[in-house]
Parts: sequence; C-alpha cells; structure tokens
Amino acid sequence: MTTEKELTGYPSIDKPWEKFYENVEKRSIFLNTTPYQGLVKNNAGYLDEIALEYFGAKVTFGELIRNTDIVAKSLKSYGVKKGDYVTICSTTTPEVICTFYAISKIGAVANVISPFYTPEELMARINECSSKLVIVVDKFLAKFKELLNKSTDKIVVVLPMMNSSILRFISPKYKIDKTTNEIDWKTFMKNGINCNDTMVDDYEPQKPQAMVYSSGTTGASKGIVLSVDSFQKLINAYGNSGFDTSRKQKVYQNIPPWHSTGLSLGINFPLSFGVRVCIDPRFDHAVFIKNVLKFKPEYILTNTSMYQGFTFEKSLKLLKGKSLSFLKYPVEGGEPLTEKDIRNIENVFKSHGSDARLLNGYGECECGATVTTDITSHKFSNSASGIPLPDITTVSIFDDNFNELKYGERGNILVRTEIGMIEYYNNPVATNEFFYVDKNGERWSKTGDIGYMNEDGSLVVLGRKSDYSVIKGSKIYNFDIERAILNFDKVKLCEIQTHPKNDNYLVAHIVWENEVESLIKQHPEKQPQLFEEIQKIVLKIMNIPEAIPYGFCVWENFPSAHSGKRDIKFIKEHIEDLIEI
Repeated sequence: MTTEKELTGYPSIDKPWEKFYENVEKRSIFLNTTPYQGLVKNNAGYLDEIALEYFGAKVTFGELIRNTDIVAKSLKSYGVKKGDYVTICSTTTPEVICTFYAISKIGAVANVISPFYTPEELMARINECSSKLVIVVDKFLAKFKELLNKSTDKIVVVLPMMNSSILRFISPKYKIDKTTNEIDWKTFMKNGINCNDTMVDDYEPQKPQAMVYSSGTTGASKGIVLSVDSFQKLINAYGNSGFDTSRKQKVYQNIPPWHSTGLSLGINFPLSFGVRVCIDPRFDHAVFIKNVLKFKPEYILTNTSMYQGFTFEKSLKLLKGKSLSFLKYPVEGGEPLTEKDIRNIENVFKSHGSDARLLNGYGECECGATVTTDITSHKFSNSASGIPLPDITTVSIFDDNFNELKYGERGNILVRTEIGMIEYYNNPVATNEFFYVDKNGERWSKTGDIGYMNEDGSLVVLGRKSDYSVIKGSKIYNFDIERAILNFDKVKLCEIQTHPKNDNYLVAHIVWENEVESLIKQHPEKQPQLFEEIQKIVLKIMNIPEAIPYGFCVWENFPSAHSGKRDIKFIKEHIEDLIEI
C-alpha cells in the first residue's frame, strides 16, 4: 500500500481510493460468467423467493428462470443463433428481463433501442446489425408498424406492456395483423415450450452481450457494444465495494433498458445477488414518491431529477405523516447534483425517519455504465461523485494535450476500465477517436466531461465539455453559472441556456425554493429584486460580466425527458414567460 509520503500528486499513480476497499471481503462469484450463468448460479437454491414486482404481479426466481429458458428455446426456434443481434424496443417489463437473460443463454446479442427514435432511425439500427427478430412493446408499435411490416425478412414479436401484470385483463389488447410479419408474445412463447432445451453458451472474454446507443448530443447516435465483462465484472466490483447485497432486499428502479445503467445496475446487479426488483417505467415525481412508499425498498436507483422531486411541495404533501425508515441506499446518477440539492433531499429523508445518505455515482454507457460510486463506509464531499470501482477502474484528469493534472486541477475526465465498450458498432473511426492510448500502451476513454479529483480519490464532475456559451467572444461554461446561482439559497434548481433565437443572450431558467414560490405568489413585485440579486451573485463569484443572465424564466419544476434526465431541449425552447432584467 502506498504511504502518504510516497504520494506523487497524480491520481492514476497514487490511486488513493484503494484504501477505502482494503477491509472489504473480496469475492469473485460473477467473474468468468455470463449474465445467464450468474443469475442461475446464485439463485438456484432460492427459486421460491420473489424476483420481480410489476404493476401488482410478483414473479419468483424460479418463474424468472423457467420463462427465460422458454424464451431461449423460442429464439432458437425462430432461427436466432450465437452472435445474432435480437432487437428489443420496450420499457422494462418481466418479459424484457427474461429476453435479456435468454439472449445471454444462447450467446446472442441484445440490441436495445429506445422507442423515442423515429421509425427511420429504428430501422437503420435494426438493419445495421442484421437483426431478424424484433420485439416491440404494443404501446410503441403504431409508430413503427408501417416500416417494420415492409421488412418482410423480419419477425416482429408484439409484446403487451401489461402481459405480466394483473392489469392485463382490463388493458386494451393489440390485434395482430395476420397479413404481416407480426406474431403475438403468446404465440412466440408457445413455439418454445415444446422445443428441446438450448445449450448454455460458455463464457468468453469480451464476448458481445448487448448494444445500447449514445445520446447523439455530439453527432449521430452510435451503437455501443458492451461485453459480458461489462456486465459481470461490474456487478462483481459492486459486490466488493461494501454495499449490502444480501438476499430479500428490494430495489425500486425505473431506468429504462436502453440505458446501460438500466440493464446493468437496474436489472442484472440486483437479480444476480437475489435482490427483488420493483419496476415502474413512468418518470413522474408523484408516481415515484407513491411507489417508494408502496414498495418500501432498501435501494432506489433512478435519475437525479427524480430525487429532486422529494423536495417539491406536492411531494412533501404525499410524504406527510409517512415513514422512510426502510430506505438505506438511495443511488442516483445521470446529472450532477449541487451540495444544496443533496442537503435538501437528505433533510427530507431525515425528517421522515431515514438516516440514508444520497449516494452519488458517475458513469456513461461507453464506460460500462459506472465509473465511480459512493460507498457506505465513508462520507465524501457532497460535490463529489464517489470513487472509482475497486479493481477494475482508474480515473484521472488531463489537459487538452493529455498531460495528467494533479489533485484539484480541473480538466478532461479520462477513464481506464475493464468494463468499457468493445467498440462503436461498425464505426472504427469514432471508436479510435473515443479512446486515447498513452505512452505505456494503456487505453483511456475520453468521457467528454470536465471535472477534478480530490486527494481522497473522489471525483467531482462539473459538466459536459460541450456545455458552454460564447457571449461577446467569451467562452463560458453554463455549469459554472448554474453553480454560482445555486449559491443563492432561494433558488432550488437552475438551468442556463442561450436564448433559442439569440446565441449571444443568456437565459436563467429558475425553480424557486418552496417558501420563495409562496412569497412571490403573494408579492409578485419582489421577483425582479430576486433576479437582480442573482445577477450580483454571478458577477461576484465569477467576475465575468458576460456570464450575467439578463433573461429569466420561472418554472414550477423542470420537465423530465423520456430518459428521466432533465429535458434540456424543451426548457431552452420554452421562453413564453421570459422576464428581462
């Protein structure tokens, strides 16, 4: 172990985070396994325990594995073989989970696509990987039906969203068009029931397991190919990080499967360890709070914006008189939280009987979902997003010339990890551009984020490198202005964007703290004075006159996109109530 005197000041050499894992018992239960092998291996003796809850239905581990085996036989009966890509276009349902593990069992690859693409984008992604079998949830089919049915070489399996739910008896049923290539889920499963069992495909290092897609914020969306190691080494590392992974706990999660976090941490991590997964795909603050109270989970896994909902006035009304004492591990990610955000959310937990800390993490799909994680045995600063995962990940900060920076120096976040993507599918140019190979031949992922490392090994993520505005020739990071504004204790949330019709004009989108919102409703004349205070704070903290916003839009709360993250595009474009100061 490196001593204090031997520290060099460079995170990639010192690896100061390693000391926090020294007393954790190391296990290797999921190494050299596929997701299917890991699921079966660790749950074989607990088949009567509940694995899933979904809109009133409960599925045991025995049922989950049996249904997975039937799906595997059905896939094989329709000609799917090892290495083939099977497309899934659906929210998280029990059938989607079974399909993911069935794909793993036969050695195929899950091509998981968001239903919020255009029909042309969906077909391009299906055709690019020569996927012949497409599973689409019925709620999304109408949008894609015309183009899917034109592809006569495709088998389109229509999955009722409520198929496993007690609501299936009252939900409207999609009627299969028998003149097309559509088949219903029930028929699909029947074809597998009477088939011989499929062989379990063996583990192979870096074998492709799933493909998810980049957000497309820096160009066309790209297929991100993740390996079996991206899934299994990740959950093994979490098991060695100090989290309580004992059986019969519950996690409430609503991150969709087209995000690697949804597949890896929302599905594969808990189920592999025998933790029950409670599912509701809706991103709605009121639904979220109601489900937390209903499921009483020890773990919550969701996006940052859902946790901010704990502090909204409507949510506080739902929580009134209710206990959150069951809550142990609320885990968030997707967007940075300010120290004030964390303080406010944790105060809600504490006032309702829970001592849980909001556990922050950082990651991206290209890096295998998770780069850093908070741990339960140590409290890092509220501005940090935890430390690198044990044994598999190194994080450091570099300048634009790839010179490593020391603690506290801000620059580009680079990641060296054993769970990162294999490649951008069929795109060697973009793949080579994403990676940086250092003088020692080590491959680093360029995350596109700005941040710095603390001396304890924790990472502070400031924001996207692309999140800046150019005002009167000055380049200013929007996230710096947001942080300055959030120093004003009357502002709950803030989003800085340029005016949709004027890139030289900054607009501050604001959500007031609850008590301020009430005050302004009674005394609207006070609001301009608060905007002027915000302008003074920005100038004082940043000392850049160009960083001062002169336009303000007030929101009750920020809308969420289909991903669960803040809907930045919608916020920027909606300035009907713009106030100029």
